Amino acid sequence: MLEKLVHASIEMRHAMLALLAMLLLAGGYAASQLPIDAMPDVSTVQVSVMTKAGGLAAVETEQAVSIPLENALNGVPGMVEMRSMADNSVASVTVVFNDEMDPWFARQLVLERIRGIEDVMPPSAGTPELAPVSTGLGEIYTFVVKSKYHNAMQLRTLLDWEIVPKLRSVKGVVEVNTQGGDFKQYVVQVDRSRLDAQQMSLRDVVDALKAANLNTGGGYMDRGSESYVVRGEGLLKDEAEIGAVVLRARTGEAPVLVRHVAEVKVSPALRYGVTTIGGQGEAVAGTVMMLLGSNSRDVVHAVGARIEEIRKELPPGVTIDTIYDRADFVGRTIKTVGINLLEGVLIVTLVLALFLGTIRGAVAVVLGIPAAMSVALIGMNLLGVTGDLMSLGAIDFGFLVDGPIVILEAVILATTGKRLVGAARAKEYADVGQLAVRPVAFAVAIIMLVYLPLLTLEGVEGKMFRPMALTMALALLGALIYAVVFFPAVLVFLVPPKQHHGPRWMDWVADRYAQAIHGIIRHRRVIIGVSAVALVFVGWRFLKTGAEFVPRIFEGDIVVTIRRAPSISLAQARELDLATEKVLHSFPEVVTTLGMNGRPEIALDIVGPDNTDIMVRLKPMSEWTTAHEFDELSEKMKNAIERQVPGTYVSVSQPIEDRTNELISGSRADVSIQIYGKELPELARLANEMKEIVRGIEGTGDVRVERI
Repeated sequence: MLEKLVHASIEMRHAMLALLAMLLLAGGYAASQLPIDAMPDVSTVQVSVMTKAGGLAAVETEQAVSIPLENALNGVPGMVEMRSMADNSVASVTVVFNDEMDPWFARQLVLERIRGIEDVMPPSAGTPELAPVSTGLGEIYTFVVKSKYHNAMQLRTLLDWEIVPKLRSVKGVVEVNTQGGDFKQYVVQVDRSRLDAQQMSLRDVVDALKAANLNTGGGYMDRGSESYVVRGEGLLKDEAEIGAVVLRARTGEAPVLVRHVAEVKVSPALRYGVTTIGGQGEAVAGTVMMLLGSNSRDVVHAVGARIEEIRKELPPGVTIDTIYDRADFVGRTIKTVGINLLEGVLIVTLVLALFLGTIRGAVAVVLGIPAAMSVALIGMNLLGVTGDLMSLGAIDFGFLVDGPIVILEAVILATTGKRLVGAARAKEYADVGQLAVRPVAFAVAIIMLVYLPLLTLEGVEGKMFRPMALTMALALLGALIYAVVFFPAVLVFLVPPKQHHGPRWMDWVADRYAQAIHGIIRHRRVIIGVSAVALVFVGWRFLKTGAEFVPRIFEGDIVVTIRRAPSISLAQARELDLATEKVLHSFPEVVTTLGMNGRPEIALDIVGPDNTDIMVRLKPMSEWTTAHEFDELSEKMKNAIERQVPGTYVSVSQPIEDRTNELISGSRADVSIQIYGKELPELARLANEMKEIVRGIEGTGDVRVERI
């Protein structure tokens, strides 16, 4: 079968070259449609349920909200793990499913379980809501809204009601999280003395406001040839209308209005967090979340384009500044992959020309690389494999050109010194090619088998390495197709018979080797002994070398995570955050900083004022002066902050790395130790003992115990 393909390729060589051109064009189109991201998404399939519990402390929130939710969700089909956290006025329960579970079906199962659970929760608790459908790679764009002429409440209102709806309409955007500024609300501040004088209670005021803030329909009414819709408009619009709500109306008495017993005003909602920027003051920020399964390259570019449109429509004086843009990281990653691919092609071409002694032959062989990549890209699109640093950057060009090199060598060896043109050359090349094609096919098949074990990996390992294995297997399939189907036709067109087999310098090397081989055989025992000793030494050194699951990829920006005492006030946390940002800006590598302390009014994360994440945008590494690598800069920043800012414990990570660790294990740490039991004080004591034990392990960096 393979031999027939070789003959067919040469006989129909014009058609084969046309098909090769079509394959390369199809590969280019597949590349333009391929989902692109910086790195593989290793997030688990999980659903988080967020519930507000106004007025409840952390312990009461756990007892009254978290436990009923856990009982309702316990045993949901496909569940692998369930974890929960409770804080003042908010609870979060996260259900982790097996990797085979469809995310949308998992959300449906969770919704069915929590339906009707409000009946067993306290009246102050809100309706349980599901977190957005996103992953560790979901936070793709962070920006701030600034103005010299608008206050914090006006900026937050502009963000919530004008900017966010326009960004949500972008394809692939699932949510835009907002934080900072003042969340606008209307406050009715009741004067108890005036209320008592009217012999009324606070419940009367609440009931009257609820009844007044209502629109209703009254059917329709015909008049002549037209029909009129009857409506009752009662929704309250401003402070004046709220103050004019009637609390009591009796015959012969003046009506009692809300403004008679209370002061109505616009006031910010109670804050659970604060956002600061550049060490200068507070800011209003938004973070764009990408929908699960979307193409981050397309989504982030679409978000950037929509931001440009929004900038043109903003009121005078209002600006939008970008703090974090995934497009920068994706662009650097794709550039790195592209440079590696180009350098690989050039090096392979140079080496082949040097060792084969034929530039035309080298070009014919190297044509197999774009052909194999085209097959790989088409297959990646069909199988839903994302192009990233692991999948595209792991392709080995040496494997892709093995088959064509063997066929080319066989042809050169068989036709050296002959004068062949036209049909004679085609027949000779076909006869030689059919002898080499079978071992070539077997060799490529054996290499493909090496990647099969990677396809069986599960969990995080599978999500990390399966795309790489699939991409490499597809590329090898493309290399085999090129070697068998297209390469014989390309050879006939590009490579005439040579007058001398191989370059002259190779003959000199072969002569020297032939002279040395006798001495090597004569002293074989010494050579084998030295080799064995060297092998043992290298093996010993290898065992002493540290190992990582995957190399740490520098994302270009960093996240400085701050932990403080749980009892810290929001105002004090704000001042310490500003001081921390000023320390960070003392480093010349820092472009801008954005600190997010606590949580927004609509919580998506269970943190309090003791927790701050500072997004730090850095200059390119080539412009760094304080340090020359990420770990060194991180250590210097950590030491500087802890030395200059009191009560602050620092850890440094990266945006994607930080978020992915948290989603996988519920903790942002590289290693997390959990101790279970019923007595909270005893758990705290054991945790502190564990901290001292772990701190003594060589290589340990930060060791923290979660404060209770």
